[in-house]
Amino acid sequence: MRAGRGDAAATGAAMRSAGAVSSAEDADERADMCRRLIAERRLIGAQLGFDFCPSPTWDILLDLYLARCERRRTYVWSLCMAAHVPTTSAHRKIAELVRQGWLARGADSDDGRRISVALTDEALARLDALFDRMVQQASTR
Repeated sequence: MRAGRGDAAATGAAMRSAGAVSSAEDADERADMCRRLIAERRLIGAQLGFDFCPSPTWDILLDLYLARCERRRTYVWSLCMAAHVPTTSAHRKIAELVRQGWLARGADSDDGRRISVALTDEALARLDALFDRMVQQASTR
C-alpha cells in the first residue's frame, strides 16, 4: 500500500464523488463477491488442503472485508482461524498488514483483553475498487 497511495485514494475519492461505489446495490454485490471468494478458498482448502495453496494475507483481508460489510467486529483470534495457518504466522501477517497501513488494531471497548482488528479506510477503498472490478468482470461473462 505504500507505493501508489495517492493514486488509490484519488481513484476511490473520484469514484465515490461520481456515485460509482456509493449505492447499497453496489455494496451488496461486493459483499456477495467476497462471500464467493471465501467459499472458494474453503473449497480449495477442503479438497486440496490449506497448505497446498496458502494465502493467509488474502484470507485475512477477505474475512475483515466481509465483517465490515456485515457490521461486525473482528478479533485477532478469529483472524488466526480465518488465515488457516499457525497462530504465530497469523499474528506476524496481521502485524505486517498493520505496518503497511492495511489494518488497524485496538483494544475492545467491552473487554480490554481482546484486540479488535479492522481494515483502514484506504484498504477498504482499495478492496471496494477491486470487488467492483471483479463484479464487473463476472457480469460480462
